This record gives sequence, C-alpha cells and structure tokens, in this order.
Amino acid sequence: MDCNIAPRAWRKLIGLCCLGLLFMTFNHAAADQARHMVLVAGANAYVPPLTPADVRKLFLGVVITKDGQRIEPLLNLTDPLLHEVFLQKVVFMSSENYQRQLLARIGHLGDPRPQEYSDSWQLISALRSRPGAVSYMWAQDARPRLGLKIVQELWQSRQE
Repeated sequence: MDCNIAPRAWRKLIGLCCLGLLFMTFNHAAADQARHMVLVAGANAYVPPLTPADVRKLFLGVVITKDGQRIEPLLNLTDPLLHEVFLQKVVFMSSENYQRQLLARIGHLGDPRPQEYSDSWQLISALRSRPGAVSYMWAQDARPRLGLKIVQELWQSRQE
C-alpha cells in the first residue's frame, strides 16, 4: 500500500482535523457553561441563603425578607432562552402561566411587580447599586470583574 499523499493534501487533512478538534472543544465548553444558571447579586451585597421555594416565591411577587434584608427580584430578559429556562426549571411555569400568576398576585394583593431588564448593563448596574437585589444569569456571565457575585446555583442540566 502506497501512502504517498501530496504535502498539500496532508496540510488540508491536518487543518481539517485541527479545525474539527477546535470546534468540538469549543462546543463542549460552551455547552457546559450554558448549563449552569445562578442567582447573582452585587459584589458588596449581603444576600442570605434562599431556598428554591423562596426563589420561586420571590419572582412570583411575594415579598421575602431574610435576616432583616428585603430581597428584591430583578427579571433578566436579556436572553430569551435564559428567561424561558428560568421559568420552566426554577419557577416551574410557562411564560403565559407566569404572567397570569404575577398579574393576579399583583392585582389581588398589591405586591410590587419585579422590575424587568432587557439591557445587560442596566441589569448589572441595578444589581450593583441595590443591596438586596438579585437576578439570574448563566454562570459564564456572572463575572466578579463586573461587580457581581454568585449567591447560589439555581439550575444545572444533567451531564451527557
């Protein structure tokens, strides 16, 4: 068997293999990071530990006070997928049911509606400037250099 492949063909083959490895590594790393949703607050904020039920109630408009600190939920609408996963995996509702529950609670009890943020920088600024404010985001986006800290993990997908 003759293995005389032209140098040009070898370079193409090696280039394709390297590209494939790079693509697989990047996709795997991105998928791992995008599978961790965390509760975040400003780096200097004190947010006491919250149970999953507390987080659910908080984002449904229930006023939560722990250790004398009123916790303020900020809805992160910067990424539609993140918001949908949050509603399904943390609040356990579809978007439509969530809106109905929230409106019913606010209308009936007069509790404040969680503030919505569709701009990342405005959300980060609000988290940094309000002591009891919390929101949710992908773990890869919760960077200390932005003045944020992870309060707790909310959801993690199963590893494949």
